[in-house]
Amino acid sequence: YALAITSEGTVAGVEILEYRETHGYQVRQPRWRAQFLGKDADDAVKLGRDIQNISGATLSCRHLTDGVRRLLATHRAVLASQP
Repeated sequence: YALAITSEGTVAGVEILEYRETHGYQVRQPRWRAQFLGKDADDAVKLGRDIQNISGATLSCRHLTDGVRRLLATHRAVLASQP
């Protein structure tokens, strides 16, 4: 997947570049991915809390949600260290 982050540190988009699993393909749907738009490192970005799970795609949902949260935190940490 690819994550687009604005200069303000909010999610501008999530794209699934390749999906090879037999289950969980529903994470490719724009409606599900749109839940991340506008989220930043201050948001919980937690599955079942502010990101809805998809029945039958729990692992895909969890891994993408965790990845987005980590990338937002990394983005903040890197920018905070810049002069």
